[in-house]
Amino acid sequence: MNSIDTDSFVQKLKEYDEAFDFYMDYGKLPDNLPSGDLLGGFIAQTIQDNPQLESQDPLWTELLKEELMKFIEAMLQLFQPIEEYHRKEQALIAVFVRGGIAQKRNMWGQAVKVIESQYNPVELNLEGYKLQLNDSESEEQAETILHTMGKEWKQASDDKEVERKKKLIEDHQSRWERQIKEHGLSDYKERRKIERFFYSFPELIDLLRIIGREQPKREDEMDDTVKRYLPLLPSPPKPAAEAEEVANGNDLQHLLPSETAILSERKTEGLFYYKYATGQLQLFANRPKNESQFKTEHTQKKKPRLEKGPIIVAVDTSGSMSGRPMQIAYAVLLQLLRLARKQKRKVFLMSFSVGAKFLDLSLPRNWMRLKSFLENRFSGGTDGEEMLNLSIKMLQSKTFGMADVLIISDFYFPLPKDSTWKKMLKEHGKGTCFYGLKIGSTDRLYDTILDKTWNIK
Repeated sequence: MNSIDTDSFVQKLKEYDEAFDFYMDYGKLPDNLPSGDLLGGFIAQTIQDNPQLESQDPLWTELLKEELMKFIEAMLQLFQPIEEYHRKEQALIAVFVRGGIAQKRNMWGQAVKVIESQYNPVELNLEGYKLQLNDSESEEQAETILHTMGKEWKQASDDKEVERKKKLIEDHQSRWERQIKEHGLSDYKERRKIERFFYSFPELIDLLRIIGREQPKREDEMDDTVKRYLPLLPSPPKPAAEAEEVANGNDLQHLLPSETAILSERKTEGLFYYKYATGQLQLFANRPKNESQFKTEHTQKKKPRLEKGPIIVAVDTSGSMSGRPMQIAYAVLLQLLRLARKQKRKVFLMSFSVGAKFLDLSLPRNWMRLKSFLENRFSGGTDGEEMLNLSIKMLQSKTFGMADVLIISDFYFPLPKDSTWKKMLKEHGKGTCFYGLKIGSTDRLYDTILDKTWNIK
């Protein structure tokens, strides 16, 4: 596939991925899928055939969706030659229909050849049109006959494309369903086993809570990494001078009393932080004459960390990480991917040792390749410097903010150079946090530059 085809392919797969979630939520396909879309209809029918999904463990739904996306990816690949032929035939038909009688007669031989090779008399009665042409009494009448044939040919071409795609789906559906029945239970048990393994580590549970931006129940439970990005209330503002109207913004000195009341209630304080982050707090329009300044921690952070940016996971695949360390890394990745899907966040995986490679797990065709991406990569030492620079480059290229960067490693590599550290600080100013999951290491060097680290011995 060329780059254009690849982009189109990836976009289609993403649309079907989102269509599955939309149907589960609303019982219908999204409006962006055209009426009669074959693969969209297949998704809907599959969900309808499994009404127990709503009451089952959500993991069953996730696994079914993964297998369904594999099937759809295979179908999209098989559809490509059909769609390419259809595009070429439609272009030929368009030239035939738009041309005058001279052009139509000039193209007659080519048209006859295509129609005879692709259509039976029921689909397109070519012999009938030949007889009408022989009986035509004028060039005007002949052109009308050929024009009508061209329009019928176009419709027959559209119908043929749909028919061929339907047959492909039918031919592969039974095999796909059989595979689901044979491997579904074992896949579920394996995934559940990995999930139990993950939740056996309190450190990993805490990691998931922090990156998921789950808010603690009590102030004293709040992690410093989250806490530092929350806006601090200033001292009571001085009265506004003849405030005449209300405006929206995030100037905490000019809050309406009703907004302060939202913050004072535990149940609604999350709404306050959201309105602060999006500049939707209600404020007095006029500034007080003697305006006082308020203080915030990390004043370079313009938004609280409640806003959820992308997740970048850098996994050390050097020789020292093979075996149990990689089992832990894989379990973490599965849970973070699950989290990212739920929160509609982008997630990128980077494997690094002597080199580094990115995989965009936001794309369905890539999260299906997660395990194979990590396998057979355990060799050599670890280039932590390159890993950090590539992570920063990813953040910069996409202008990401409020991101979470997680490094999973034994951290047997030196601290970053000053130039790299300065880049990290710059990204930190955009609300990005850098975390570390240390596996089998007691080294504490990176504790000094990362927002938070977890250690599993």
